[in-house]
Amino acid sequence: MRNVMMLAVAAGIALPLAVPTAAFAQRGPEDRREARAEARADARAQTRVEVRRDGDQAAWNARLAAREALQQQQRREARQDRREDRQEARQDRREYRQDVRAERREDRRDARQARRANHRDWRAYRQADRNAFRRGAYVAPRGYNYRPVRVGARLNSNLFWGSRYWVDAYDYYLPQPRYGYQRYIRYGNDVLLIDTRTGRVLVVYDRFFW
Repeated sequence: MRNVMMLAVAAGIALPLAVPTAAFAQRGPEDRREARAEARADARAQTRVEVRRDGDQAAWNARLAAREALQQQQRREARQDRREDRQEARQDRREYRQDVRAERREDRRDARQARRANHRDWRAYRQADRNAFRRGAYVAPRGYNYRPVRVGARLNSNLFWGSRYWVDAYDYYLPQPRYGYQRYIRYGNDVLLIDTRTGRVLVVYDRFFW
């Protein structure tokens, strides 16, 4: 009897333990299917997250690229504006200098006209403004020396009437030359009116300069 009870007890104890074990074994494949389904769902969700994340990164990169392109364009426009400003400033300075020179020329013309209105000829002008007739030392062309000349004489070299020796008739109230080939030149402290074609002396103003 004791043995039977022990067997029953053992069987009673074993039966409750065996039932859930069998049920769990029966539910095992479903659980695995559900687990696999959940894993697939999680994978799809992760993929969507990654796709969305990649899309957000691409959009952010595009915004950064657009911002950099805008900044580069703004820098180019700023450099262009600075170049144009410098060009305009240089042009303004050139125009200003031109205006100043033009005004100075106009002032000199006005001054000469005012002096001319007060003087009849070069003698009267020299008497009134002796400093205007003070010139530096005369330097003859290389190889030549100053020798007094008279009307009708010829200068042997056109070096004597190079531009460094020209005298402006208007500045000294001298009569204007009649022909384009006639020119006043400095010769020593004299002023000569010469024919530049032949070198012939047409008029002599002795001791014109001091």
